[in-house]
This record gives sequence, structure tokens and C-alpha cells, in this order.
Amino acid sequence: MVVKKVNKRVIILGAGVTGLSAGIRFLDSGFDVCILEKSMYAGGLAKTIVRDDYRLDLGPHHLFSQNETILKEIVGLFEKDELVSLSRDVKLLFHDRYLKYPLTAKGVLLHMGLKHAFFGSLSYIWMAFRRLFFRNTRDDNFHDWAKNNFGGYLFKIFFKPYTEQFWGIPCKEMSLDCIPLVTKMSFFKTLKMIFLKKFEKQSLSVAERETTLKLFYPVKGIGAIVKKLEDSFLSKGGVIKFNCVASELTCKEDNAFILLYKDGDNLITDEAARIISTIPIPSLVKIIRPIPPASVFQSADNLKYLSTIILYIAIRDRDFMDCQYLYMVNRPYNRISNINRFHHKLSPEGENVLALEITCHFNDNTWKNSDDELFEKSIVHLESDQIINRDEVKKFFSVRIKNAYPFYCLGYRENLAEILGHLEQTPNLTLIGRTGAFKYMDIDQCMEDTAGMIKRFKNEGTI
Repeated sequence: MVVKKVNKRVIILGAGVTGLSAGIRFLDSGFDVCILEKSMYAGGLAKTIVRDDYRLDLGPHHLFSQNETILKEIVGLFEKDELVSLSRDVKLLFHDRYLKYPLTAKGVLLHMGLKHAFFGSLSYIWMAFRRLFFRNTRDDNFHDWAKNNFGGYLFKIFFKPYTEQFWGIPCKEMSLDCIPLVTKMSFFKTLKMIFLKKFEKQSLSVAERETTLKLFYPVKGIGAIVKKLEDSFLSKGGVIKFNCVASELTCKEDNAFILLYKDGDNLITDEAARIISTIPIPSLVKIIRPIPPASVFQSADNLKYLSTIILYIAIRDRDFMDCQYLYMVNRPYNRISNINRFHHKLSPEGENVLALEITCHFNDNTWKNSDDELFEKSIVHLESDQIINRDEVKKFFSVRIKNAYPFYCLGYRENLAEILGHLEQTPNLTLIGRTGAFKYMDIDQCMEDTAGMIKRFKNEGTI
């Protein structure tokens, strides 16, 4: 009989990139690590779905990082022929104009057309005049920030429709933390760049990270990085249990944990010195023992995640748009990916696939739409935009993701602070990752966070 050393045992909830990366780092530090995953596969939001002969990512992904150590770590998982280098080619369809994305100053004021440039400039000048003489203007929400920094005209024709299309609520109800979709850059700075002819040196989106960094893509889809991490984790002695759902987590007096989880029909009891949670925060709060105060439960109920439906449409092989993916305004979908532009072997020979991303809220009308209904709503716009025709569609199907994005509505900070304030009383419980920490992050940032976590524990002398 093997006796587990609880003081060197870590249980991780969730086998996504964050969970696997954390598991590898704990194993390298001499810990016994077990990962519990509720689904049948590892990967989380970084999966590559295999359907017949299709290999399909959950939306467009690249491998990149401004952290050279992390990038070397990721690339080092692959053989040379398993990765391809890509240049980023992304556009935004705006009033029948295809603009390079991320938006540059030149794109905003010139490529949108003279009419939009004129009225956008005029609108901003008026807003700047008001701010000069009425200093009580505040950026309390996304609506106020966008109008105060870009003027009412650009807000009306772009920022408002795209933001409300993506998040599904009025701009006045959105926290400023949703601004990573655009940049915290004023229209004045944009005008300044125009006159200084620095059109291409400044970007109006946080996606600028991707425009200046070297991009890689696994030839078998982004899920290949998950497979590499999983193989590394298992080779180092880690254990992954699939189809397991945590049901009760009790912190003992010595700050160790007793975890109850369902493994199929069996209820299993396990112990660990540390718990690393990458699962949705409301799900974690429900299993904590002793039961948290009512205020914590209320805050957890108020903390929401945005859901996403990916509608895949297979067509005969042709390059239906001259970019990797395209952002859309005033459409049922927010973004279209051109699958074969990532790698031609992701689709069967003679075929290509469009991946339409449709954001929604879990169990709302959009979520409840059938694939047929989603397709009919989408094909009307795909045809009118001259992207594809109905008669070239071979098949379509969807993948639905319940907790895809942290939902940055007003009040979320207070709700999150209430929850974290309570959970911080449990010293060996750590929340991390996009879903677990309620923080939008790319793959490299998730791995960087796990490296930082281990470094912090070592500096504290707790591991």
C-alpha cells in the first residue's frame, strides 16, 4: 500500500493550459500532483475539436509571447516540423470597407472614409470643448469612456454597436475593464499621430501584441500545445482524472484539504496540502466548506461569464476572404475565421471551413437556437457580404462554450473582491487562469502566471 504524503500533494481543478502548466511546475518542485477534469479531454478553451476529418480550434489562436522565456518553453515542446511561422493578417469589415485590424490611427480616420473622418473629427472637437469647460465629465463606464475619448460620432457608428453586439448589454452597464477590446487611447492622440505621420507605429488595440511578435501555429491545431503539456505532465509522474466533478472542499485546521469528488458514479475522498483552482469562481464557491457567508454566495451569483457558440460551415476549398479572420459589426456573429489560412491540413482535401463566433449568455435565446436556426440567421449576411453562397455549403455544426469570457459588467469588481476577500482566509487555496481568476488571458499569459505563482511560493518559503 502506497501512503500519500499529504504535505507534498497538490490537487488541481481543471486540465486546461493553466492547470497542466501549473501541474508541471509543481512536479518539477517535488510535489505529487493530481488534476481533476470534468470533461473527457484536457484543454479547456484551447482544445482542437476533431470532427470527422476536420481539426477545428475554438476560435482563432496563435502561439506568441513577449516573454522570451515563456515563448522558448512553448516552442521547445514541439519539433521543428510541428510548428509553422505566420504573419498576422486580420481585418475589420466596417460599412463595406475592409480595414486592417488592430486599428491604426490611419485606419480610423482615413480608411473609414472621408465622411466618417470629417464627422468623427468634428464630434471629437465638440467633446474636447465640453471637457475643457465642464470638468465634471467622468469615465464611469465604457459608454462614457468611449464618448469622452473618441467623440459621439465614432461611438455611435463603431464602439457602441460592436461592444453591445459582443457583450449583449448596453455600454452604460459595461465596466472599463472591457476596454482591452480597444485601447485606452484618446482621439486627440490619434489626430496627433496623423499630423506627425506616425500612421503605422501606434495601434489602437491590445492585439498590437500580436502584430509585433513572432507568431507560431501547430500544424495539428492549437490543441497540440495541450497534448504536449499533457504528455509532459504525465511523463513526469502526474495523474489526470477525467469525468470528475468536485463536490465538496473542506479546509482542515492544519490548512490542508479534504476533497470529495464524483468519479462516474463513485464518490471519492482525497487529501492535499494545496488546491489550485482554474474552474469558474461560482462553481468553486458552491463546494467550499465551511459554507461561505450569504454575501459571498450572492456575489458569486452576480459574477457572470460570457458564453460563445462556434458555428463551423464547411465549403468547397477556396479562399473566401483574404485574411485569417475578420471582425464584423451588426451581424449575428462577431468574428469569422478562415481555417485553411492557419494550416491547409486542418480541413479535408478539397474543403475549407468558416468558423463563426457568436457570443451570448448561457441559456438565452441565442444559446437555445438550433444549429439550423443559427445557420439561417448567418447565411443571409454571409451572402449579402459576398463571403460565401448557400449552394457551396457542404455541412455545418456547432460547439458551445458555457464560460468563455469573464463578463465585465458594472459591479463585477465589488463582487470579485467580496469573494476573494473570503477565500484569501484559506491560505493554501489559489485561484489562477482565465476562468479561475476571472481575468482575460492568452495561452502564454496563463503559463506565465503559473511560473509567477511557483516563484512567489518559493520566495514566501511555502513550498
